[in-house]
Amino acid sequence: MHPCRDKLLVSVLLAAIVGCSNNTSQQPNDNIEANVQSSNARDTKVDPPNEFGFAKISFRVGDIYHEGIVDAKGKEVIRPSSALLVNDIADNLALVQMASKFLFVPLDQGFVSSHDLDSVDGFQYAEPYRCGLAMVSVNDARFYINANFEKAFNADFEFAESFHHDRAMVRDDGRYRIIDPRGKTVAELNFDQVTLQSSWCWQVTNIEEEKYLSGFVDLNGELITELIYDYVGNYDPEIKRIPVVRNKRHGFLDEHAKVAIPLKYEYAEVFNRGKARVIVDGRSFFINPDGMEVPEG
Repeated sequence: MHPCRDKLLVSVLLAAIVGCSNNTSQQPNDNIEANVQSSNARDTKVDPPNEFGFAKISFRVGDIYHEGIVDAKGKEVIRPSSALLVNDIADNLALVQMASKFLFVPLDQGFVSSHDLDSVDGFQYAEPYRCGLAMVSVNDARFYINANFEKAFNADFEFAESFHHDRAMVRDDGRYRIIDPRGKTVAELNFDQVTLQSSWCWQVTNIEEEKYLSGFVDLNGELITELIYDYVGNYDPEIKRIPVVRNKRHGFLDEHAKVAIPLKYEYAEVFNRGKARVIVDGRSFFINPDGMEVPEG
């Protein structure tokens, strides 16, 4: 048996615990603790529910922040707790962080108490399900689990990311590659560094004599841009722009790593509230994500 197998059973065990529990003292209805929390709570926020009616709820009791999950009727499904972070809710499944462990919790099998969450082991790290798989980590090894909480394609990685558009980048034995949801290699990436930018491209970098040069590849590992950029900033999903520098000239790429704002500025700040300050020919002004000059105010 694989040494991680017991960890893979965590969500199945939690489902069994929740579904078979007959301990009515754990139910939230008319619960004294829940009523005390409610009466002392402030800054209560309920996120928009998903299509199944489940939503994250958060509030403060005194100076302590609590998170939990409620159903479409506002009933607690996971008791709000100061030790709990709700990372994701998709369909009938939640990814939560309880203290230092990550758990996938079924939401359609009844109330979940803090005792339920404490009673099972969790993953060292986990990301939400994407393309039918979730990336998890145990003992510093990363791998994927399927919808049945079983290990997918029996492979561990030094690094792995969540799938997007049926592609993910992984690293094993110091080498990067792109895989599909079956675990098949789509492309080998023979670069010193590979970094996800938008969900449509990866930044690839080679290091020569302490000089970093970067370009971009698409979902199939094909070069979009040769390694010509001296600096690449972080992709901003709100405006769909990537800041880049080449030969001391600043500009911005779009989510597909194509030039959206030409590299003509002597200086450019990151976008903030839809505008970025730039300098060209010694003149300072603001631009919008289309590169058009806009008022400062």
